[in-house]
Amino acid sequence: MDGTLLSYSNLAIFLSGALLMAMVAALLTVKSNVMRLSFLCSGLIGLAMVSTAIPWFAVLLTLGFGFHLYQANLLKQKAPLLVSACATGLLVLLLAGHLFFALHLAWLLIAILLLSGSGFLIDNESQLASSLKLQTEPEVYVENSPLASFPDKQQLRQKYNELSNEDSLAAAVIVLRLEGFAQVNQHIGRDFGDLLLSQSANRIKGLLDGDEVFYLAEHAKLAHLGGLNFAFICDLQRQNHLHQQLIKKIIGATLKPFNVANCTIEVKVRASYVHLNEQSTDFDDLISHAYLALDSHPAKQIVAYHRQMTIEHLEQQARLTELANISFADEFELFFQPVIRNDDGQIEFLELLLRWQHPTQGTLSASRFIKDIRIAGLGYSLATFVIERAGELAMALRIEGISVPLSVNLFGPEMLNEEFVDFVYGIIGEHQLRAGDLILECPLHLFTSLDDKGRAMIARLNSLGLKVCVDGLGENPVLLSKLPSLSVEYIKVSPALTADFSNQNNIRSLVSGMVEMHNQQQTKVIFEGVETLDQLKFVKSLKAYASQGYYYGHPLSSLGLMSWLKQWLQAQEN
Repeated sequence: MDGTLLSYSNLAIFLSGALLMAMVAALLTVKSNVMRLSFLCSGLIGLAMVSTAIPWFAVLLTLGFGFHLYQANLLKQKAPLLVSACATGLLVLLLAGHLFFALHLAWLLIAILLLSGSGFLIDNESQLASSLKLQTEPEVYVENSPLASFPDKQQLRQKYNELSNEDSLAAAVIVLRLEGFAQVNQHIGRDFGDLLLSQSANRIKGLLDGDEVFYLAEHAKLAHLGGLNFAFICDLQRQNHLHQQLIKKIIGATLKPFNVANCTIEVKVRASYVHLNEQSTDFDDLISHAYLALDSHPAKQIVAYHRQMTIEHLEQQARLTELANISFADEFELFFQPVIRNDDGQIEFLELLLRWQHPTQGTLSASRFIKDIRIAGLGYSLATFVIERAGELAMALRIEGISVPLSVNLFGPEMLNEEFVDFVYGIIGEHQLRAGDLILECPLHLFTSLDDKGRAMIARLNSLGLKVCVDGLGENPVLLSKLPSLSVEYIKVSPALTADFSNQNNIRSLVSGMVEMHNQQQTKVIFEGVETLDQLKFVKSLKAYASQGYYYGHPLSSLGLMSWLKQWLQAQEN
């Protein structure tokens, strides 16, 4: 009998020590305070039960196991829940053994040891993330937000899904983007910016009362997509262009100034639309198409989405990927097109035109990829390539005794810096170029918006012997007051002013006045886009200095520049 008591005593001591170490380890591992409390209570009750041999502690232990099993179920983790359930089941079996077979209470500690093992299986990171999510979710939805009353993107999606199931549906989704809030938030605060956004949305909402706009919720037709973007769905079965009329009304209404915080503020709106009957796509793609239309034409107020936009976007992404490892010398080439004087038919200069010999898209003009070049951060590298190649061609012409200047195009304002000017200076010295051998063509919108630093760089290039040609007069609106200040060698008139001869009488006086003004300033006016003899006669009647266009030939590769020039000069002599 004494041996049996001694054996049970040793077992109790061993299991108590093991339980103590297991509980300490579990408490250090588990991050949840509730689970820590559960482990601690279970351990203390078990030790008290063994040390006092009071059976009623087994009842408390059973309740503790039940609480622990409930908490394990809340964790939504299978492993700790399964171990906790096994420990509870084992406790029930050991209690039955104690009641019916006089099993010693020390054996119940085995169930507590198994329970403590569940603490090592708890994924504390997942538990912490869930806790943080519960804490932050109430902040995502701001009940007092001025825009909380507008339907959200999900409600717009539901309405779209309803309409997409209808046959022969004629409707369009219109996406509106409000602009001008960056300065509002910066100067008068985000709260006032949200208030102004709400006022703008309510002003738009008031214009959508007609039956042609679908309800998205009770008494609500305008959805807030997030940020500065809103949307509504317009029924076009009665009138195909109704959505365009609504957009124009909205633009006109938002142009009216707002009064916020005693400040008068103007907000602009841009819109794009996608026809539902033309799109076999899901809702997310449709909204993406509307956003793509807005992003593809940032200067337009109203943009209609076309599938070609997606094709061009995918092509641009492919070009950007290819530009990461491109070799300018292998894939880029300079073409040339002559500028011919109107009085004697001689070459004034040759414009060098950049082309990309794309492996899949064919020969691409600069207008197709210059934006991609600047996005990829390769503008300066490509500019130096073009200048160096132009310098080589100019030197080759001089060696052959041919005195014909070459012009190159400026890609963007970032080229007008000290590093670029120093590089041009080096090319001039390396190839022994003379003043007037190279001409720099600069877009009109860039030239008229030059800051003091940009004008200083232009002056430095002039001092190096580079003449300046301003390109694109007539493409974009320009203040007439700025035109007389363009002290440059050449100015090119856009093809748009020579293409439509049905309105010659309407534009003749305007263009003739500009030509005469620049002639008085000793600026040589060149008309681009001359394709026919009638156009050439019209240009000559305006007393323009020179012409350029397909009438004299399409752009050709500079690889054949020398032979073409020799043939041209020989033909002129004959």
